[in-house]
Amino acid sequence: MLKPIETRTPPTIEHLSTLSEDASCIAGKIAAEVAQIDSALTALDELLNLLQPPHTGKIRIEWWERNGRCMPTPVICSHSKAGWRAVRVPGKGLSRRVKSARAFNDNYKQVKAICQNVTTLLKMREQALAPIAMFQRTTAGTLNTNAVCLTMTCTGIDLAMGFARQQFGMEGSTEDSDEDALQDE
Repeated sequence: MLKPIETRTPPTIEHLSTLSEDASCIAGKIAAEVAQIDSALTALDELLNLLQPPHTGKIRIEWWERNGRCMPTPVICSHSKAGWRAVRVPGKGLSRRVKSARAFNDNYKQVKAICQNVTTLLKMREQALAPIAMFQRTTAGTLNTNAVCLTMTCTGIDLAMGFARQQFGMEGSTEDSDEDALQDE
């Protein structure tokens, strides 16, 4: 014996609103974590500035714009006749770049430990932002692909419904009856 099929109405945008709220909540948590990391990097930059003399080889954390966003970037400062210049260096292995000669020798161990913390924080920041970047990349492609498929599917459904109405002698459209039903509510 066949069981009757239960029919349910598809979810509306109101039913799906929790998706938007969930995504916003997660993005807010990530933003708070990144802000905390950025605050710690700013504090470590101040320590680096205080513990190192104003000579070539001084390590700092500067905020450089990349892809429209300010990113913390480790730099090594060098002095020449033209003035001070900052050269970007990778965060990985930053502690190996710490100077230990002459004026840098007194605080060498502290600066090396700070640079290890900077490397850890930069890695944490990258890992925190990675899901957002992946979400943006994947959804952009998916939405573009789905838009084309959805347009083709809806066109096919409209054609099939028109053909079915014609075959079964139904006149008028479901749009008219939907509008009448909405006005009755």
